[in-house]
Amino acid sequence: MNQVQKLKKELVAAIVSLMIAAVALSSATYAWFISNSTVTGTTSTISATTNGFILQIAKLEEGAQHGGEQKSLEAFSTGATLSPASTDDFNHWYVCQSWDNQGFVTNYSIPPFVTGEDVKPGNYKGADGKDYYAFIRSDYIVYTITETGTADVYLAVEDDKPPVSITVKNGEGSETVTGSMRVAITTQAVGADGHSATGPETVRVVYALNNETGKGNDSTAKDGWTSIQNVNGTPQLEHVTYPYVYAGNYTDQKAPNTKNWAATKEGDNFTVPENSEAIAENVGYDGIVVHVYIWMEGTDSDCVNGKSIENDPSTYDVTVKLAGVATGN
Repeated sequence: MNQVQKLKKELVAAIVSLMIAAVALSSATYAWFISNSTVTGTTSTISATTNGFILQIAKLEEGAQHGGEQKSLEAFSTGATLSPASTDDFNHWYVCQSWDNQGFVTNYSIPPFVTGEDVKPGNYKGADGKDYYAFIRSDYIVYTITETGTADVYLAVEDDKPPVSITVKNGEGSETVTGSMRVAITTQAVGADGHSATGPETVRVVYALNNETGKGNDSTAKDGWTSIQNVNGTPQLEHVTYPYVYAGNYTDQKAPNTKNWAATKEGDNFTVPENSEAIAENVGYDGIVVHVYIWMEGTDSDCVNGKSIENDPSTYDVTVKLAGVATGN
């Protein structure tokens, strides 16, 4: 079997490492922490587990690194400062605006996002005039090397480890951060220039460390996975509409969906069970844009002041693993 045929048969993974660093939880009064409780992001890194594989990954603005295989194994992006926010469709984002005398959130507003050249997505000005972020978005291009066919892209479960992990460093960490953190993957077509996105953005799947079963601090709180949604022009808390999974449970939890989102490594290869949903199908030489969103879901039951750790120096590494499974296997 020649090298190209061998590569077509191999099922291999790439690792996306997104670092969110230096959480500062001080003296917030109610849930959602408003502007004085934040997570500061630094450098994000993408790398791959092995050489000579089908799937490659790079920073979107640099485009696919064809002809430079080793360079294609790594990419870097910069994080930001997170404050709790909520979304359901990644077009409408909300932060809390007002509370009742019991500390329950009664109203929400769209944060005043900053616009202009070189402005990062999610950036807005807080009431104190400082910069905050409703979300961090990192943009990548995922593609295959020449003559190796196409690949379907899944979340990668390797050595019984989840495809998304949150690692605490420089402290004990805060349940507020790890419990309320969401990681979403969306896809988009690659622009004609090869290093931009074009066309509609599709939400594929949202991941949390744990299943959400409790209620947050909204005055109309509901059990389970919730978000603030645009209902006839008004922000309203409802159960989420997007597909979601959590550690150890990679079958879509949004009823009545039942499709699996992960490929599992068995020996040297990854296998995909029947009734699975790929994050992206038939990814080829030209690639597809993959966006990774990270935010603290303000309606989560963990995103409340009583669970904060004041002045916690912890940093958080968020790692997302994707498996490129050769099409037809």
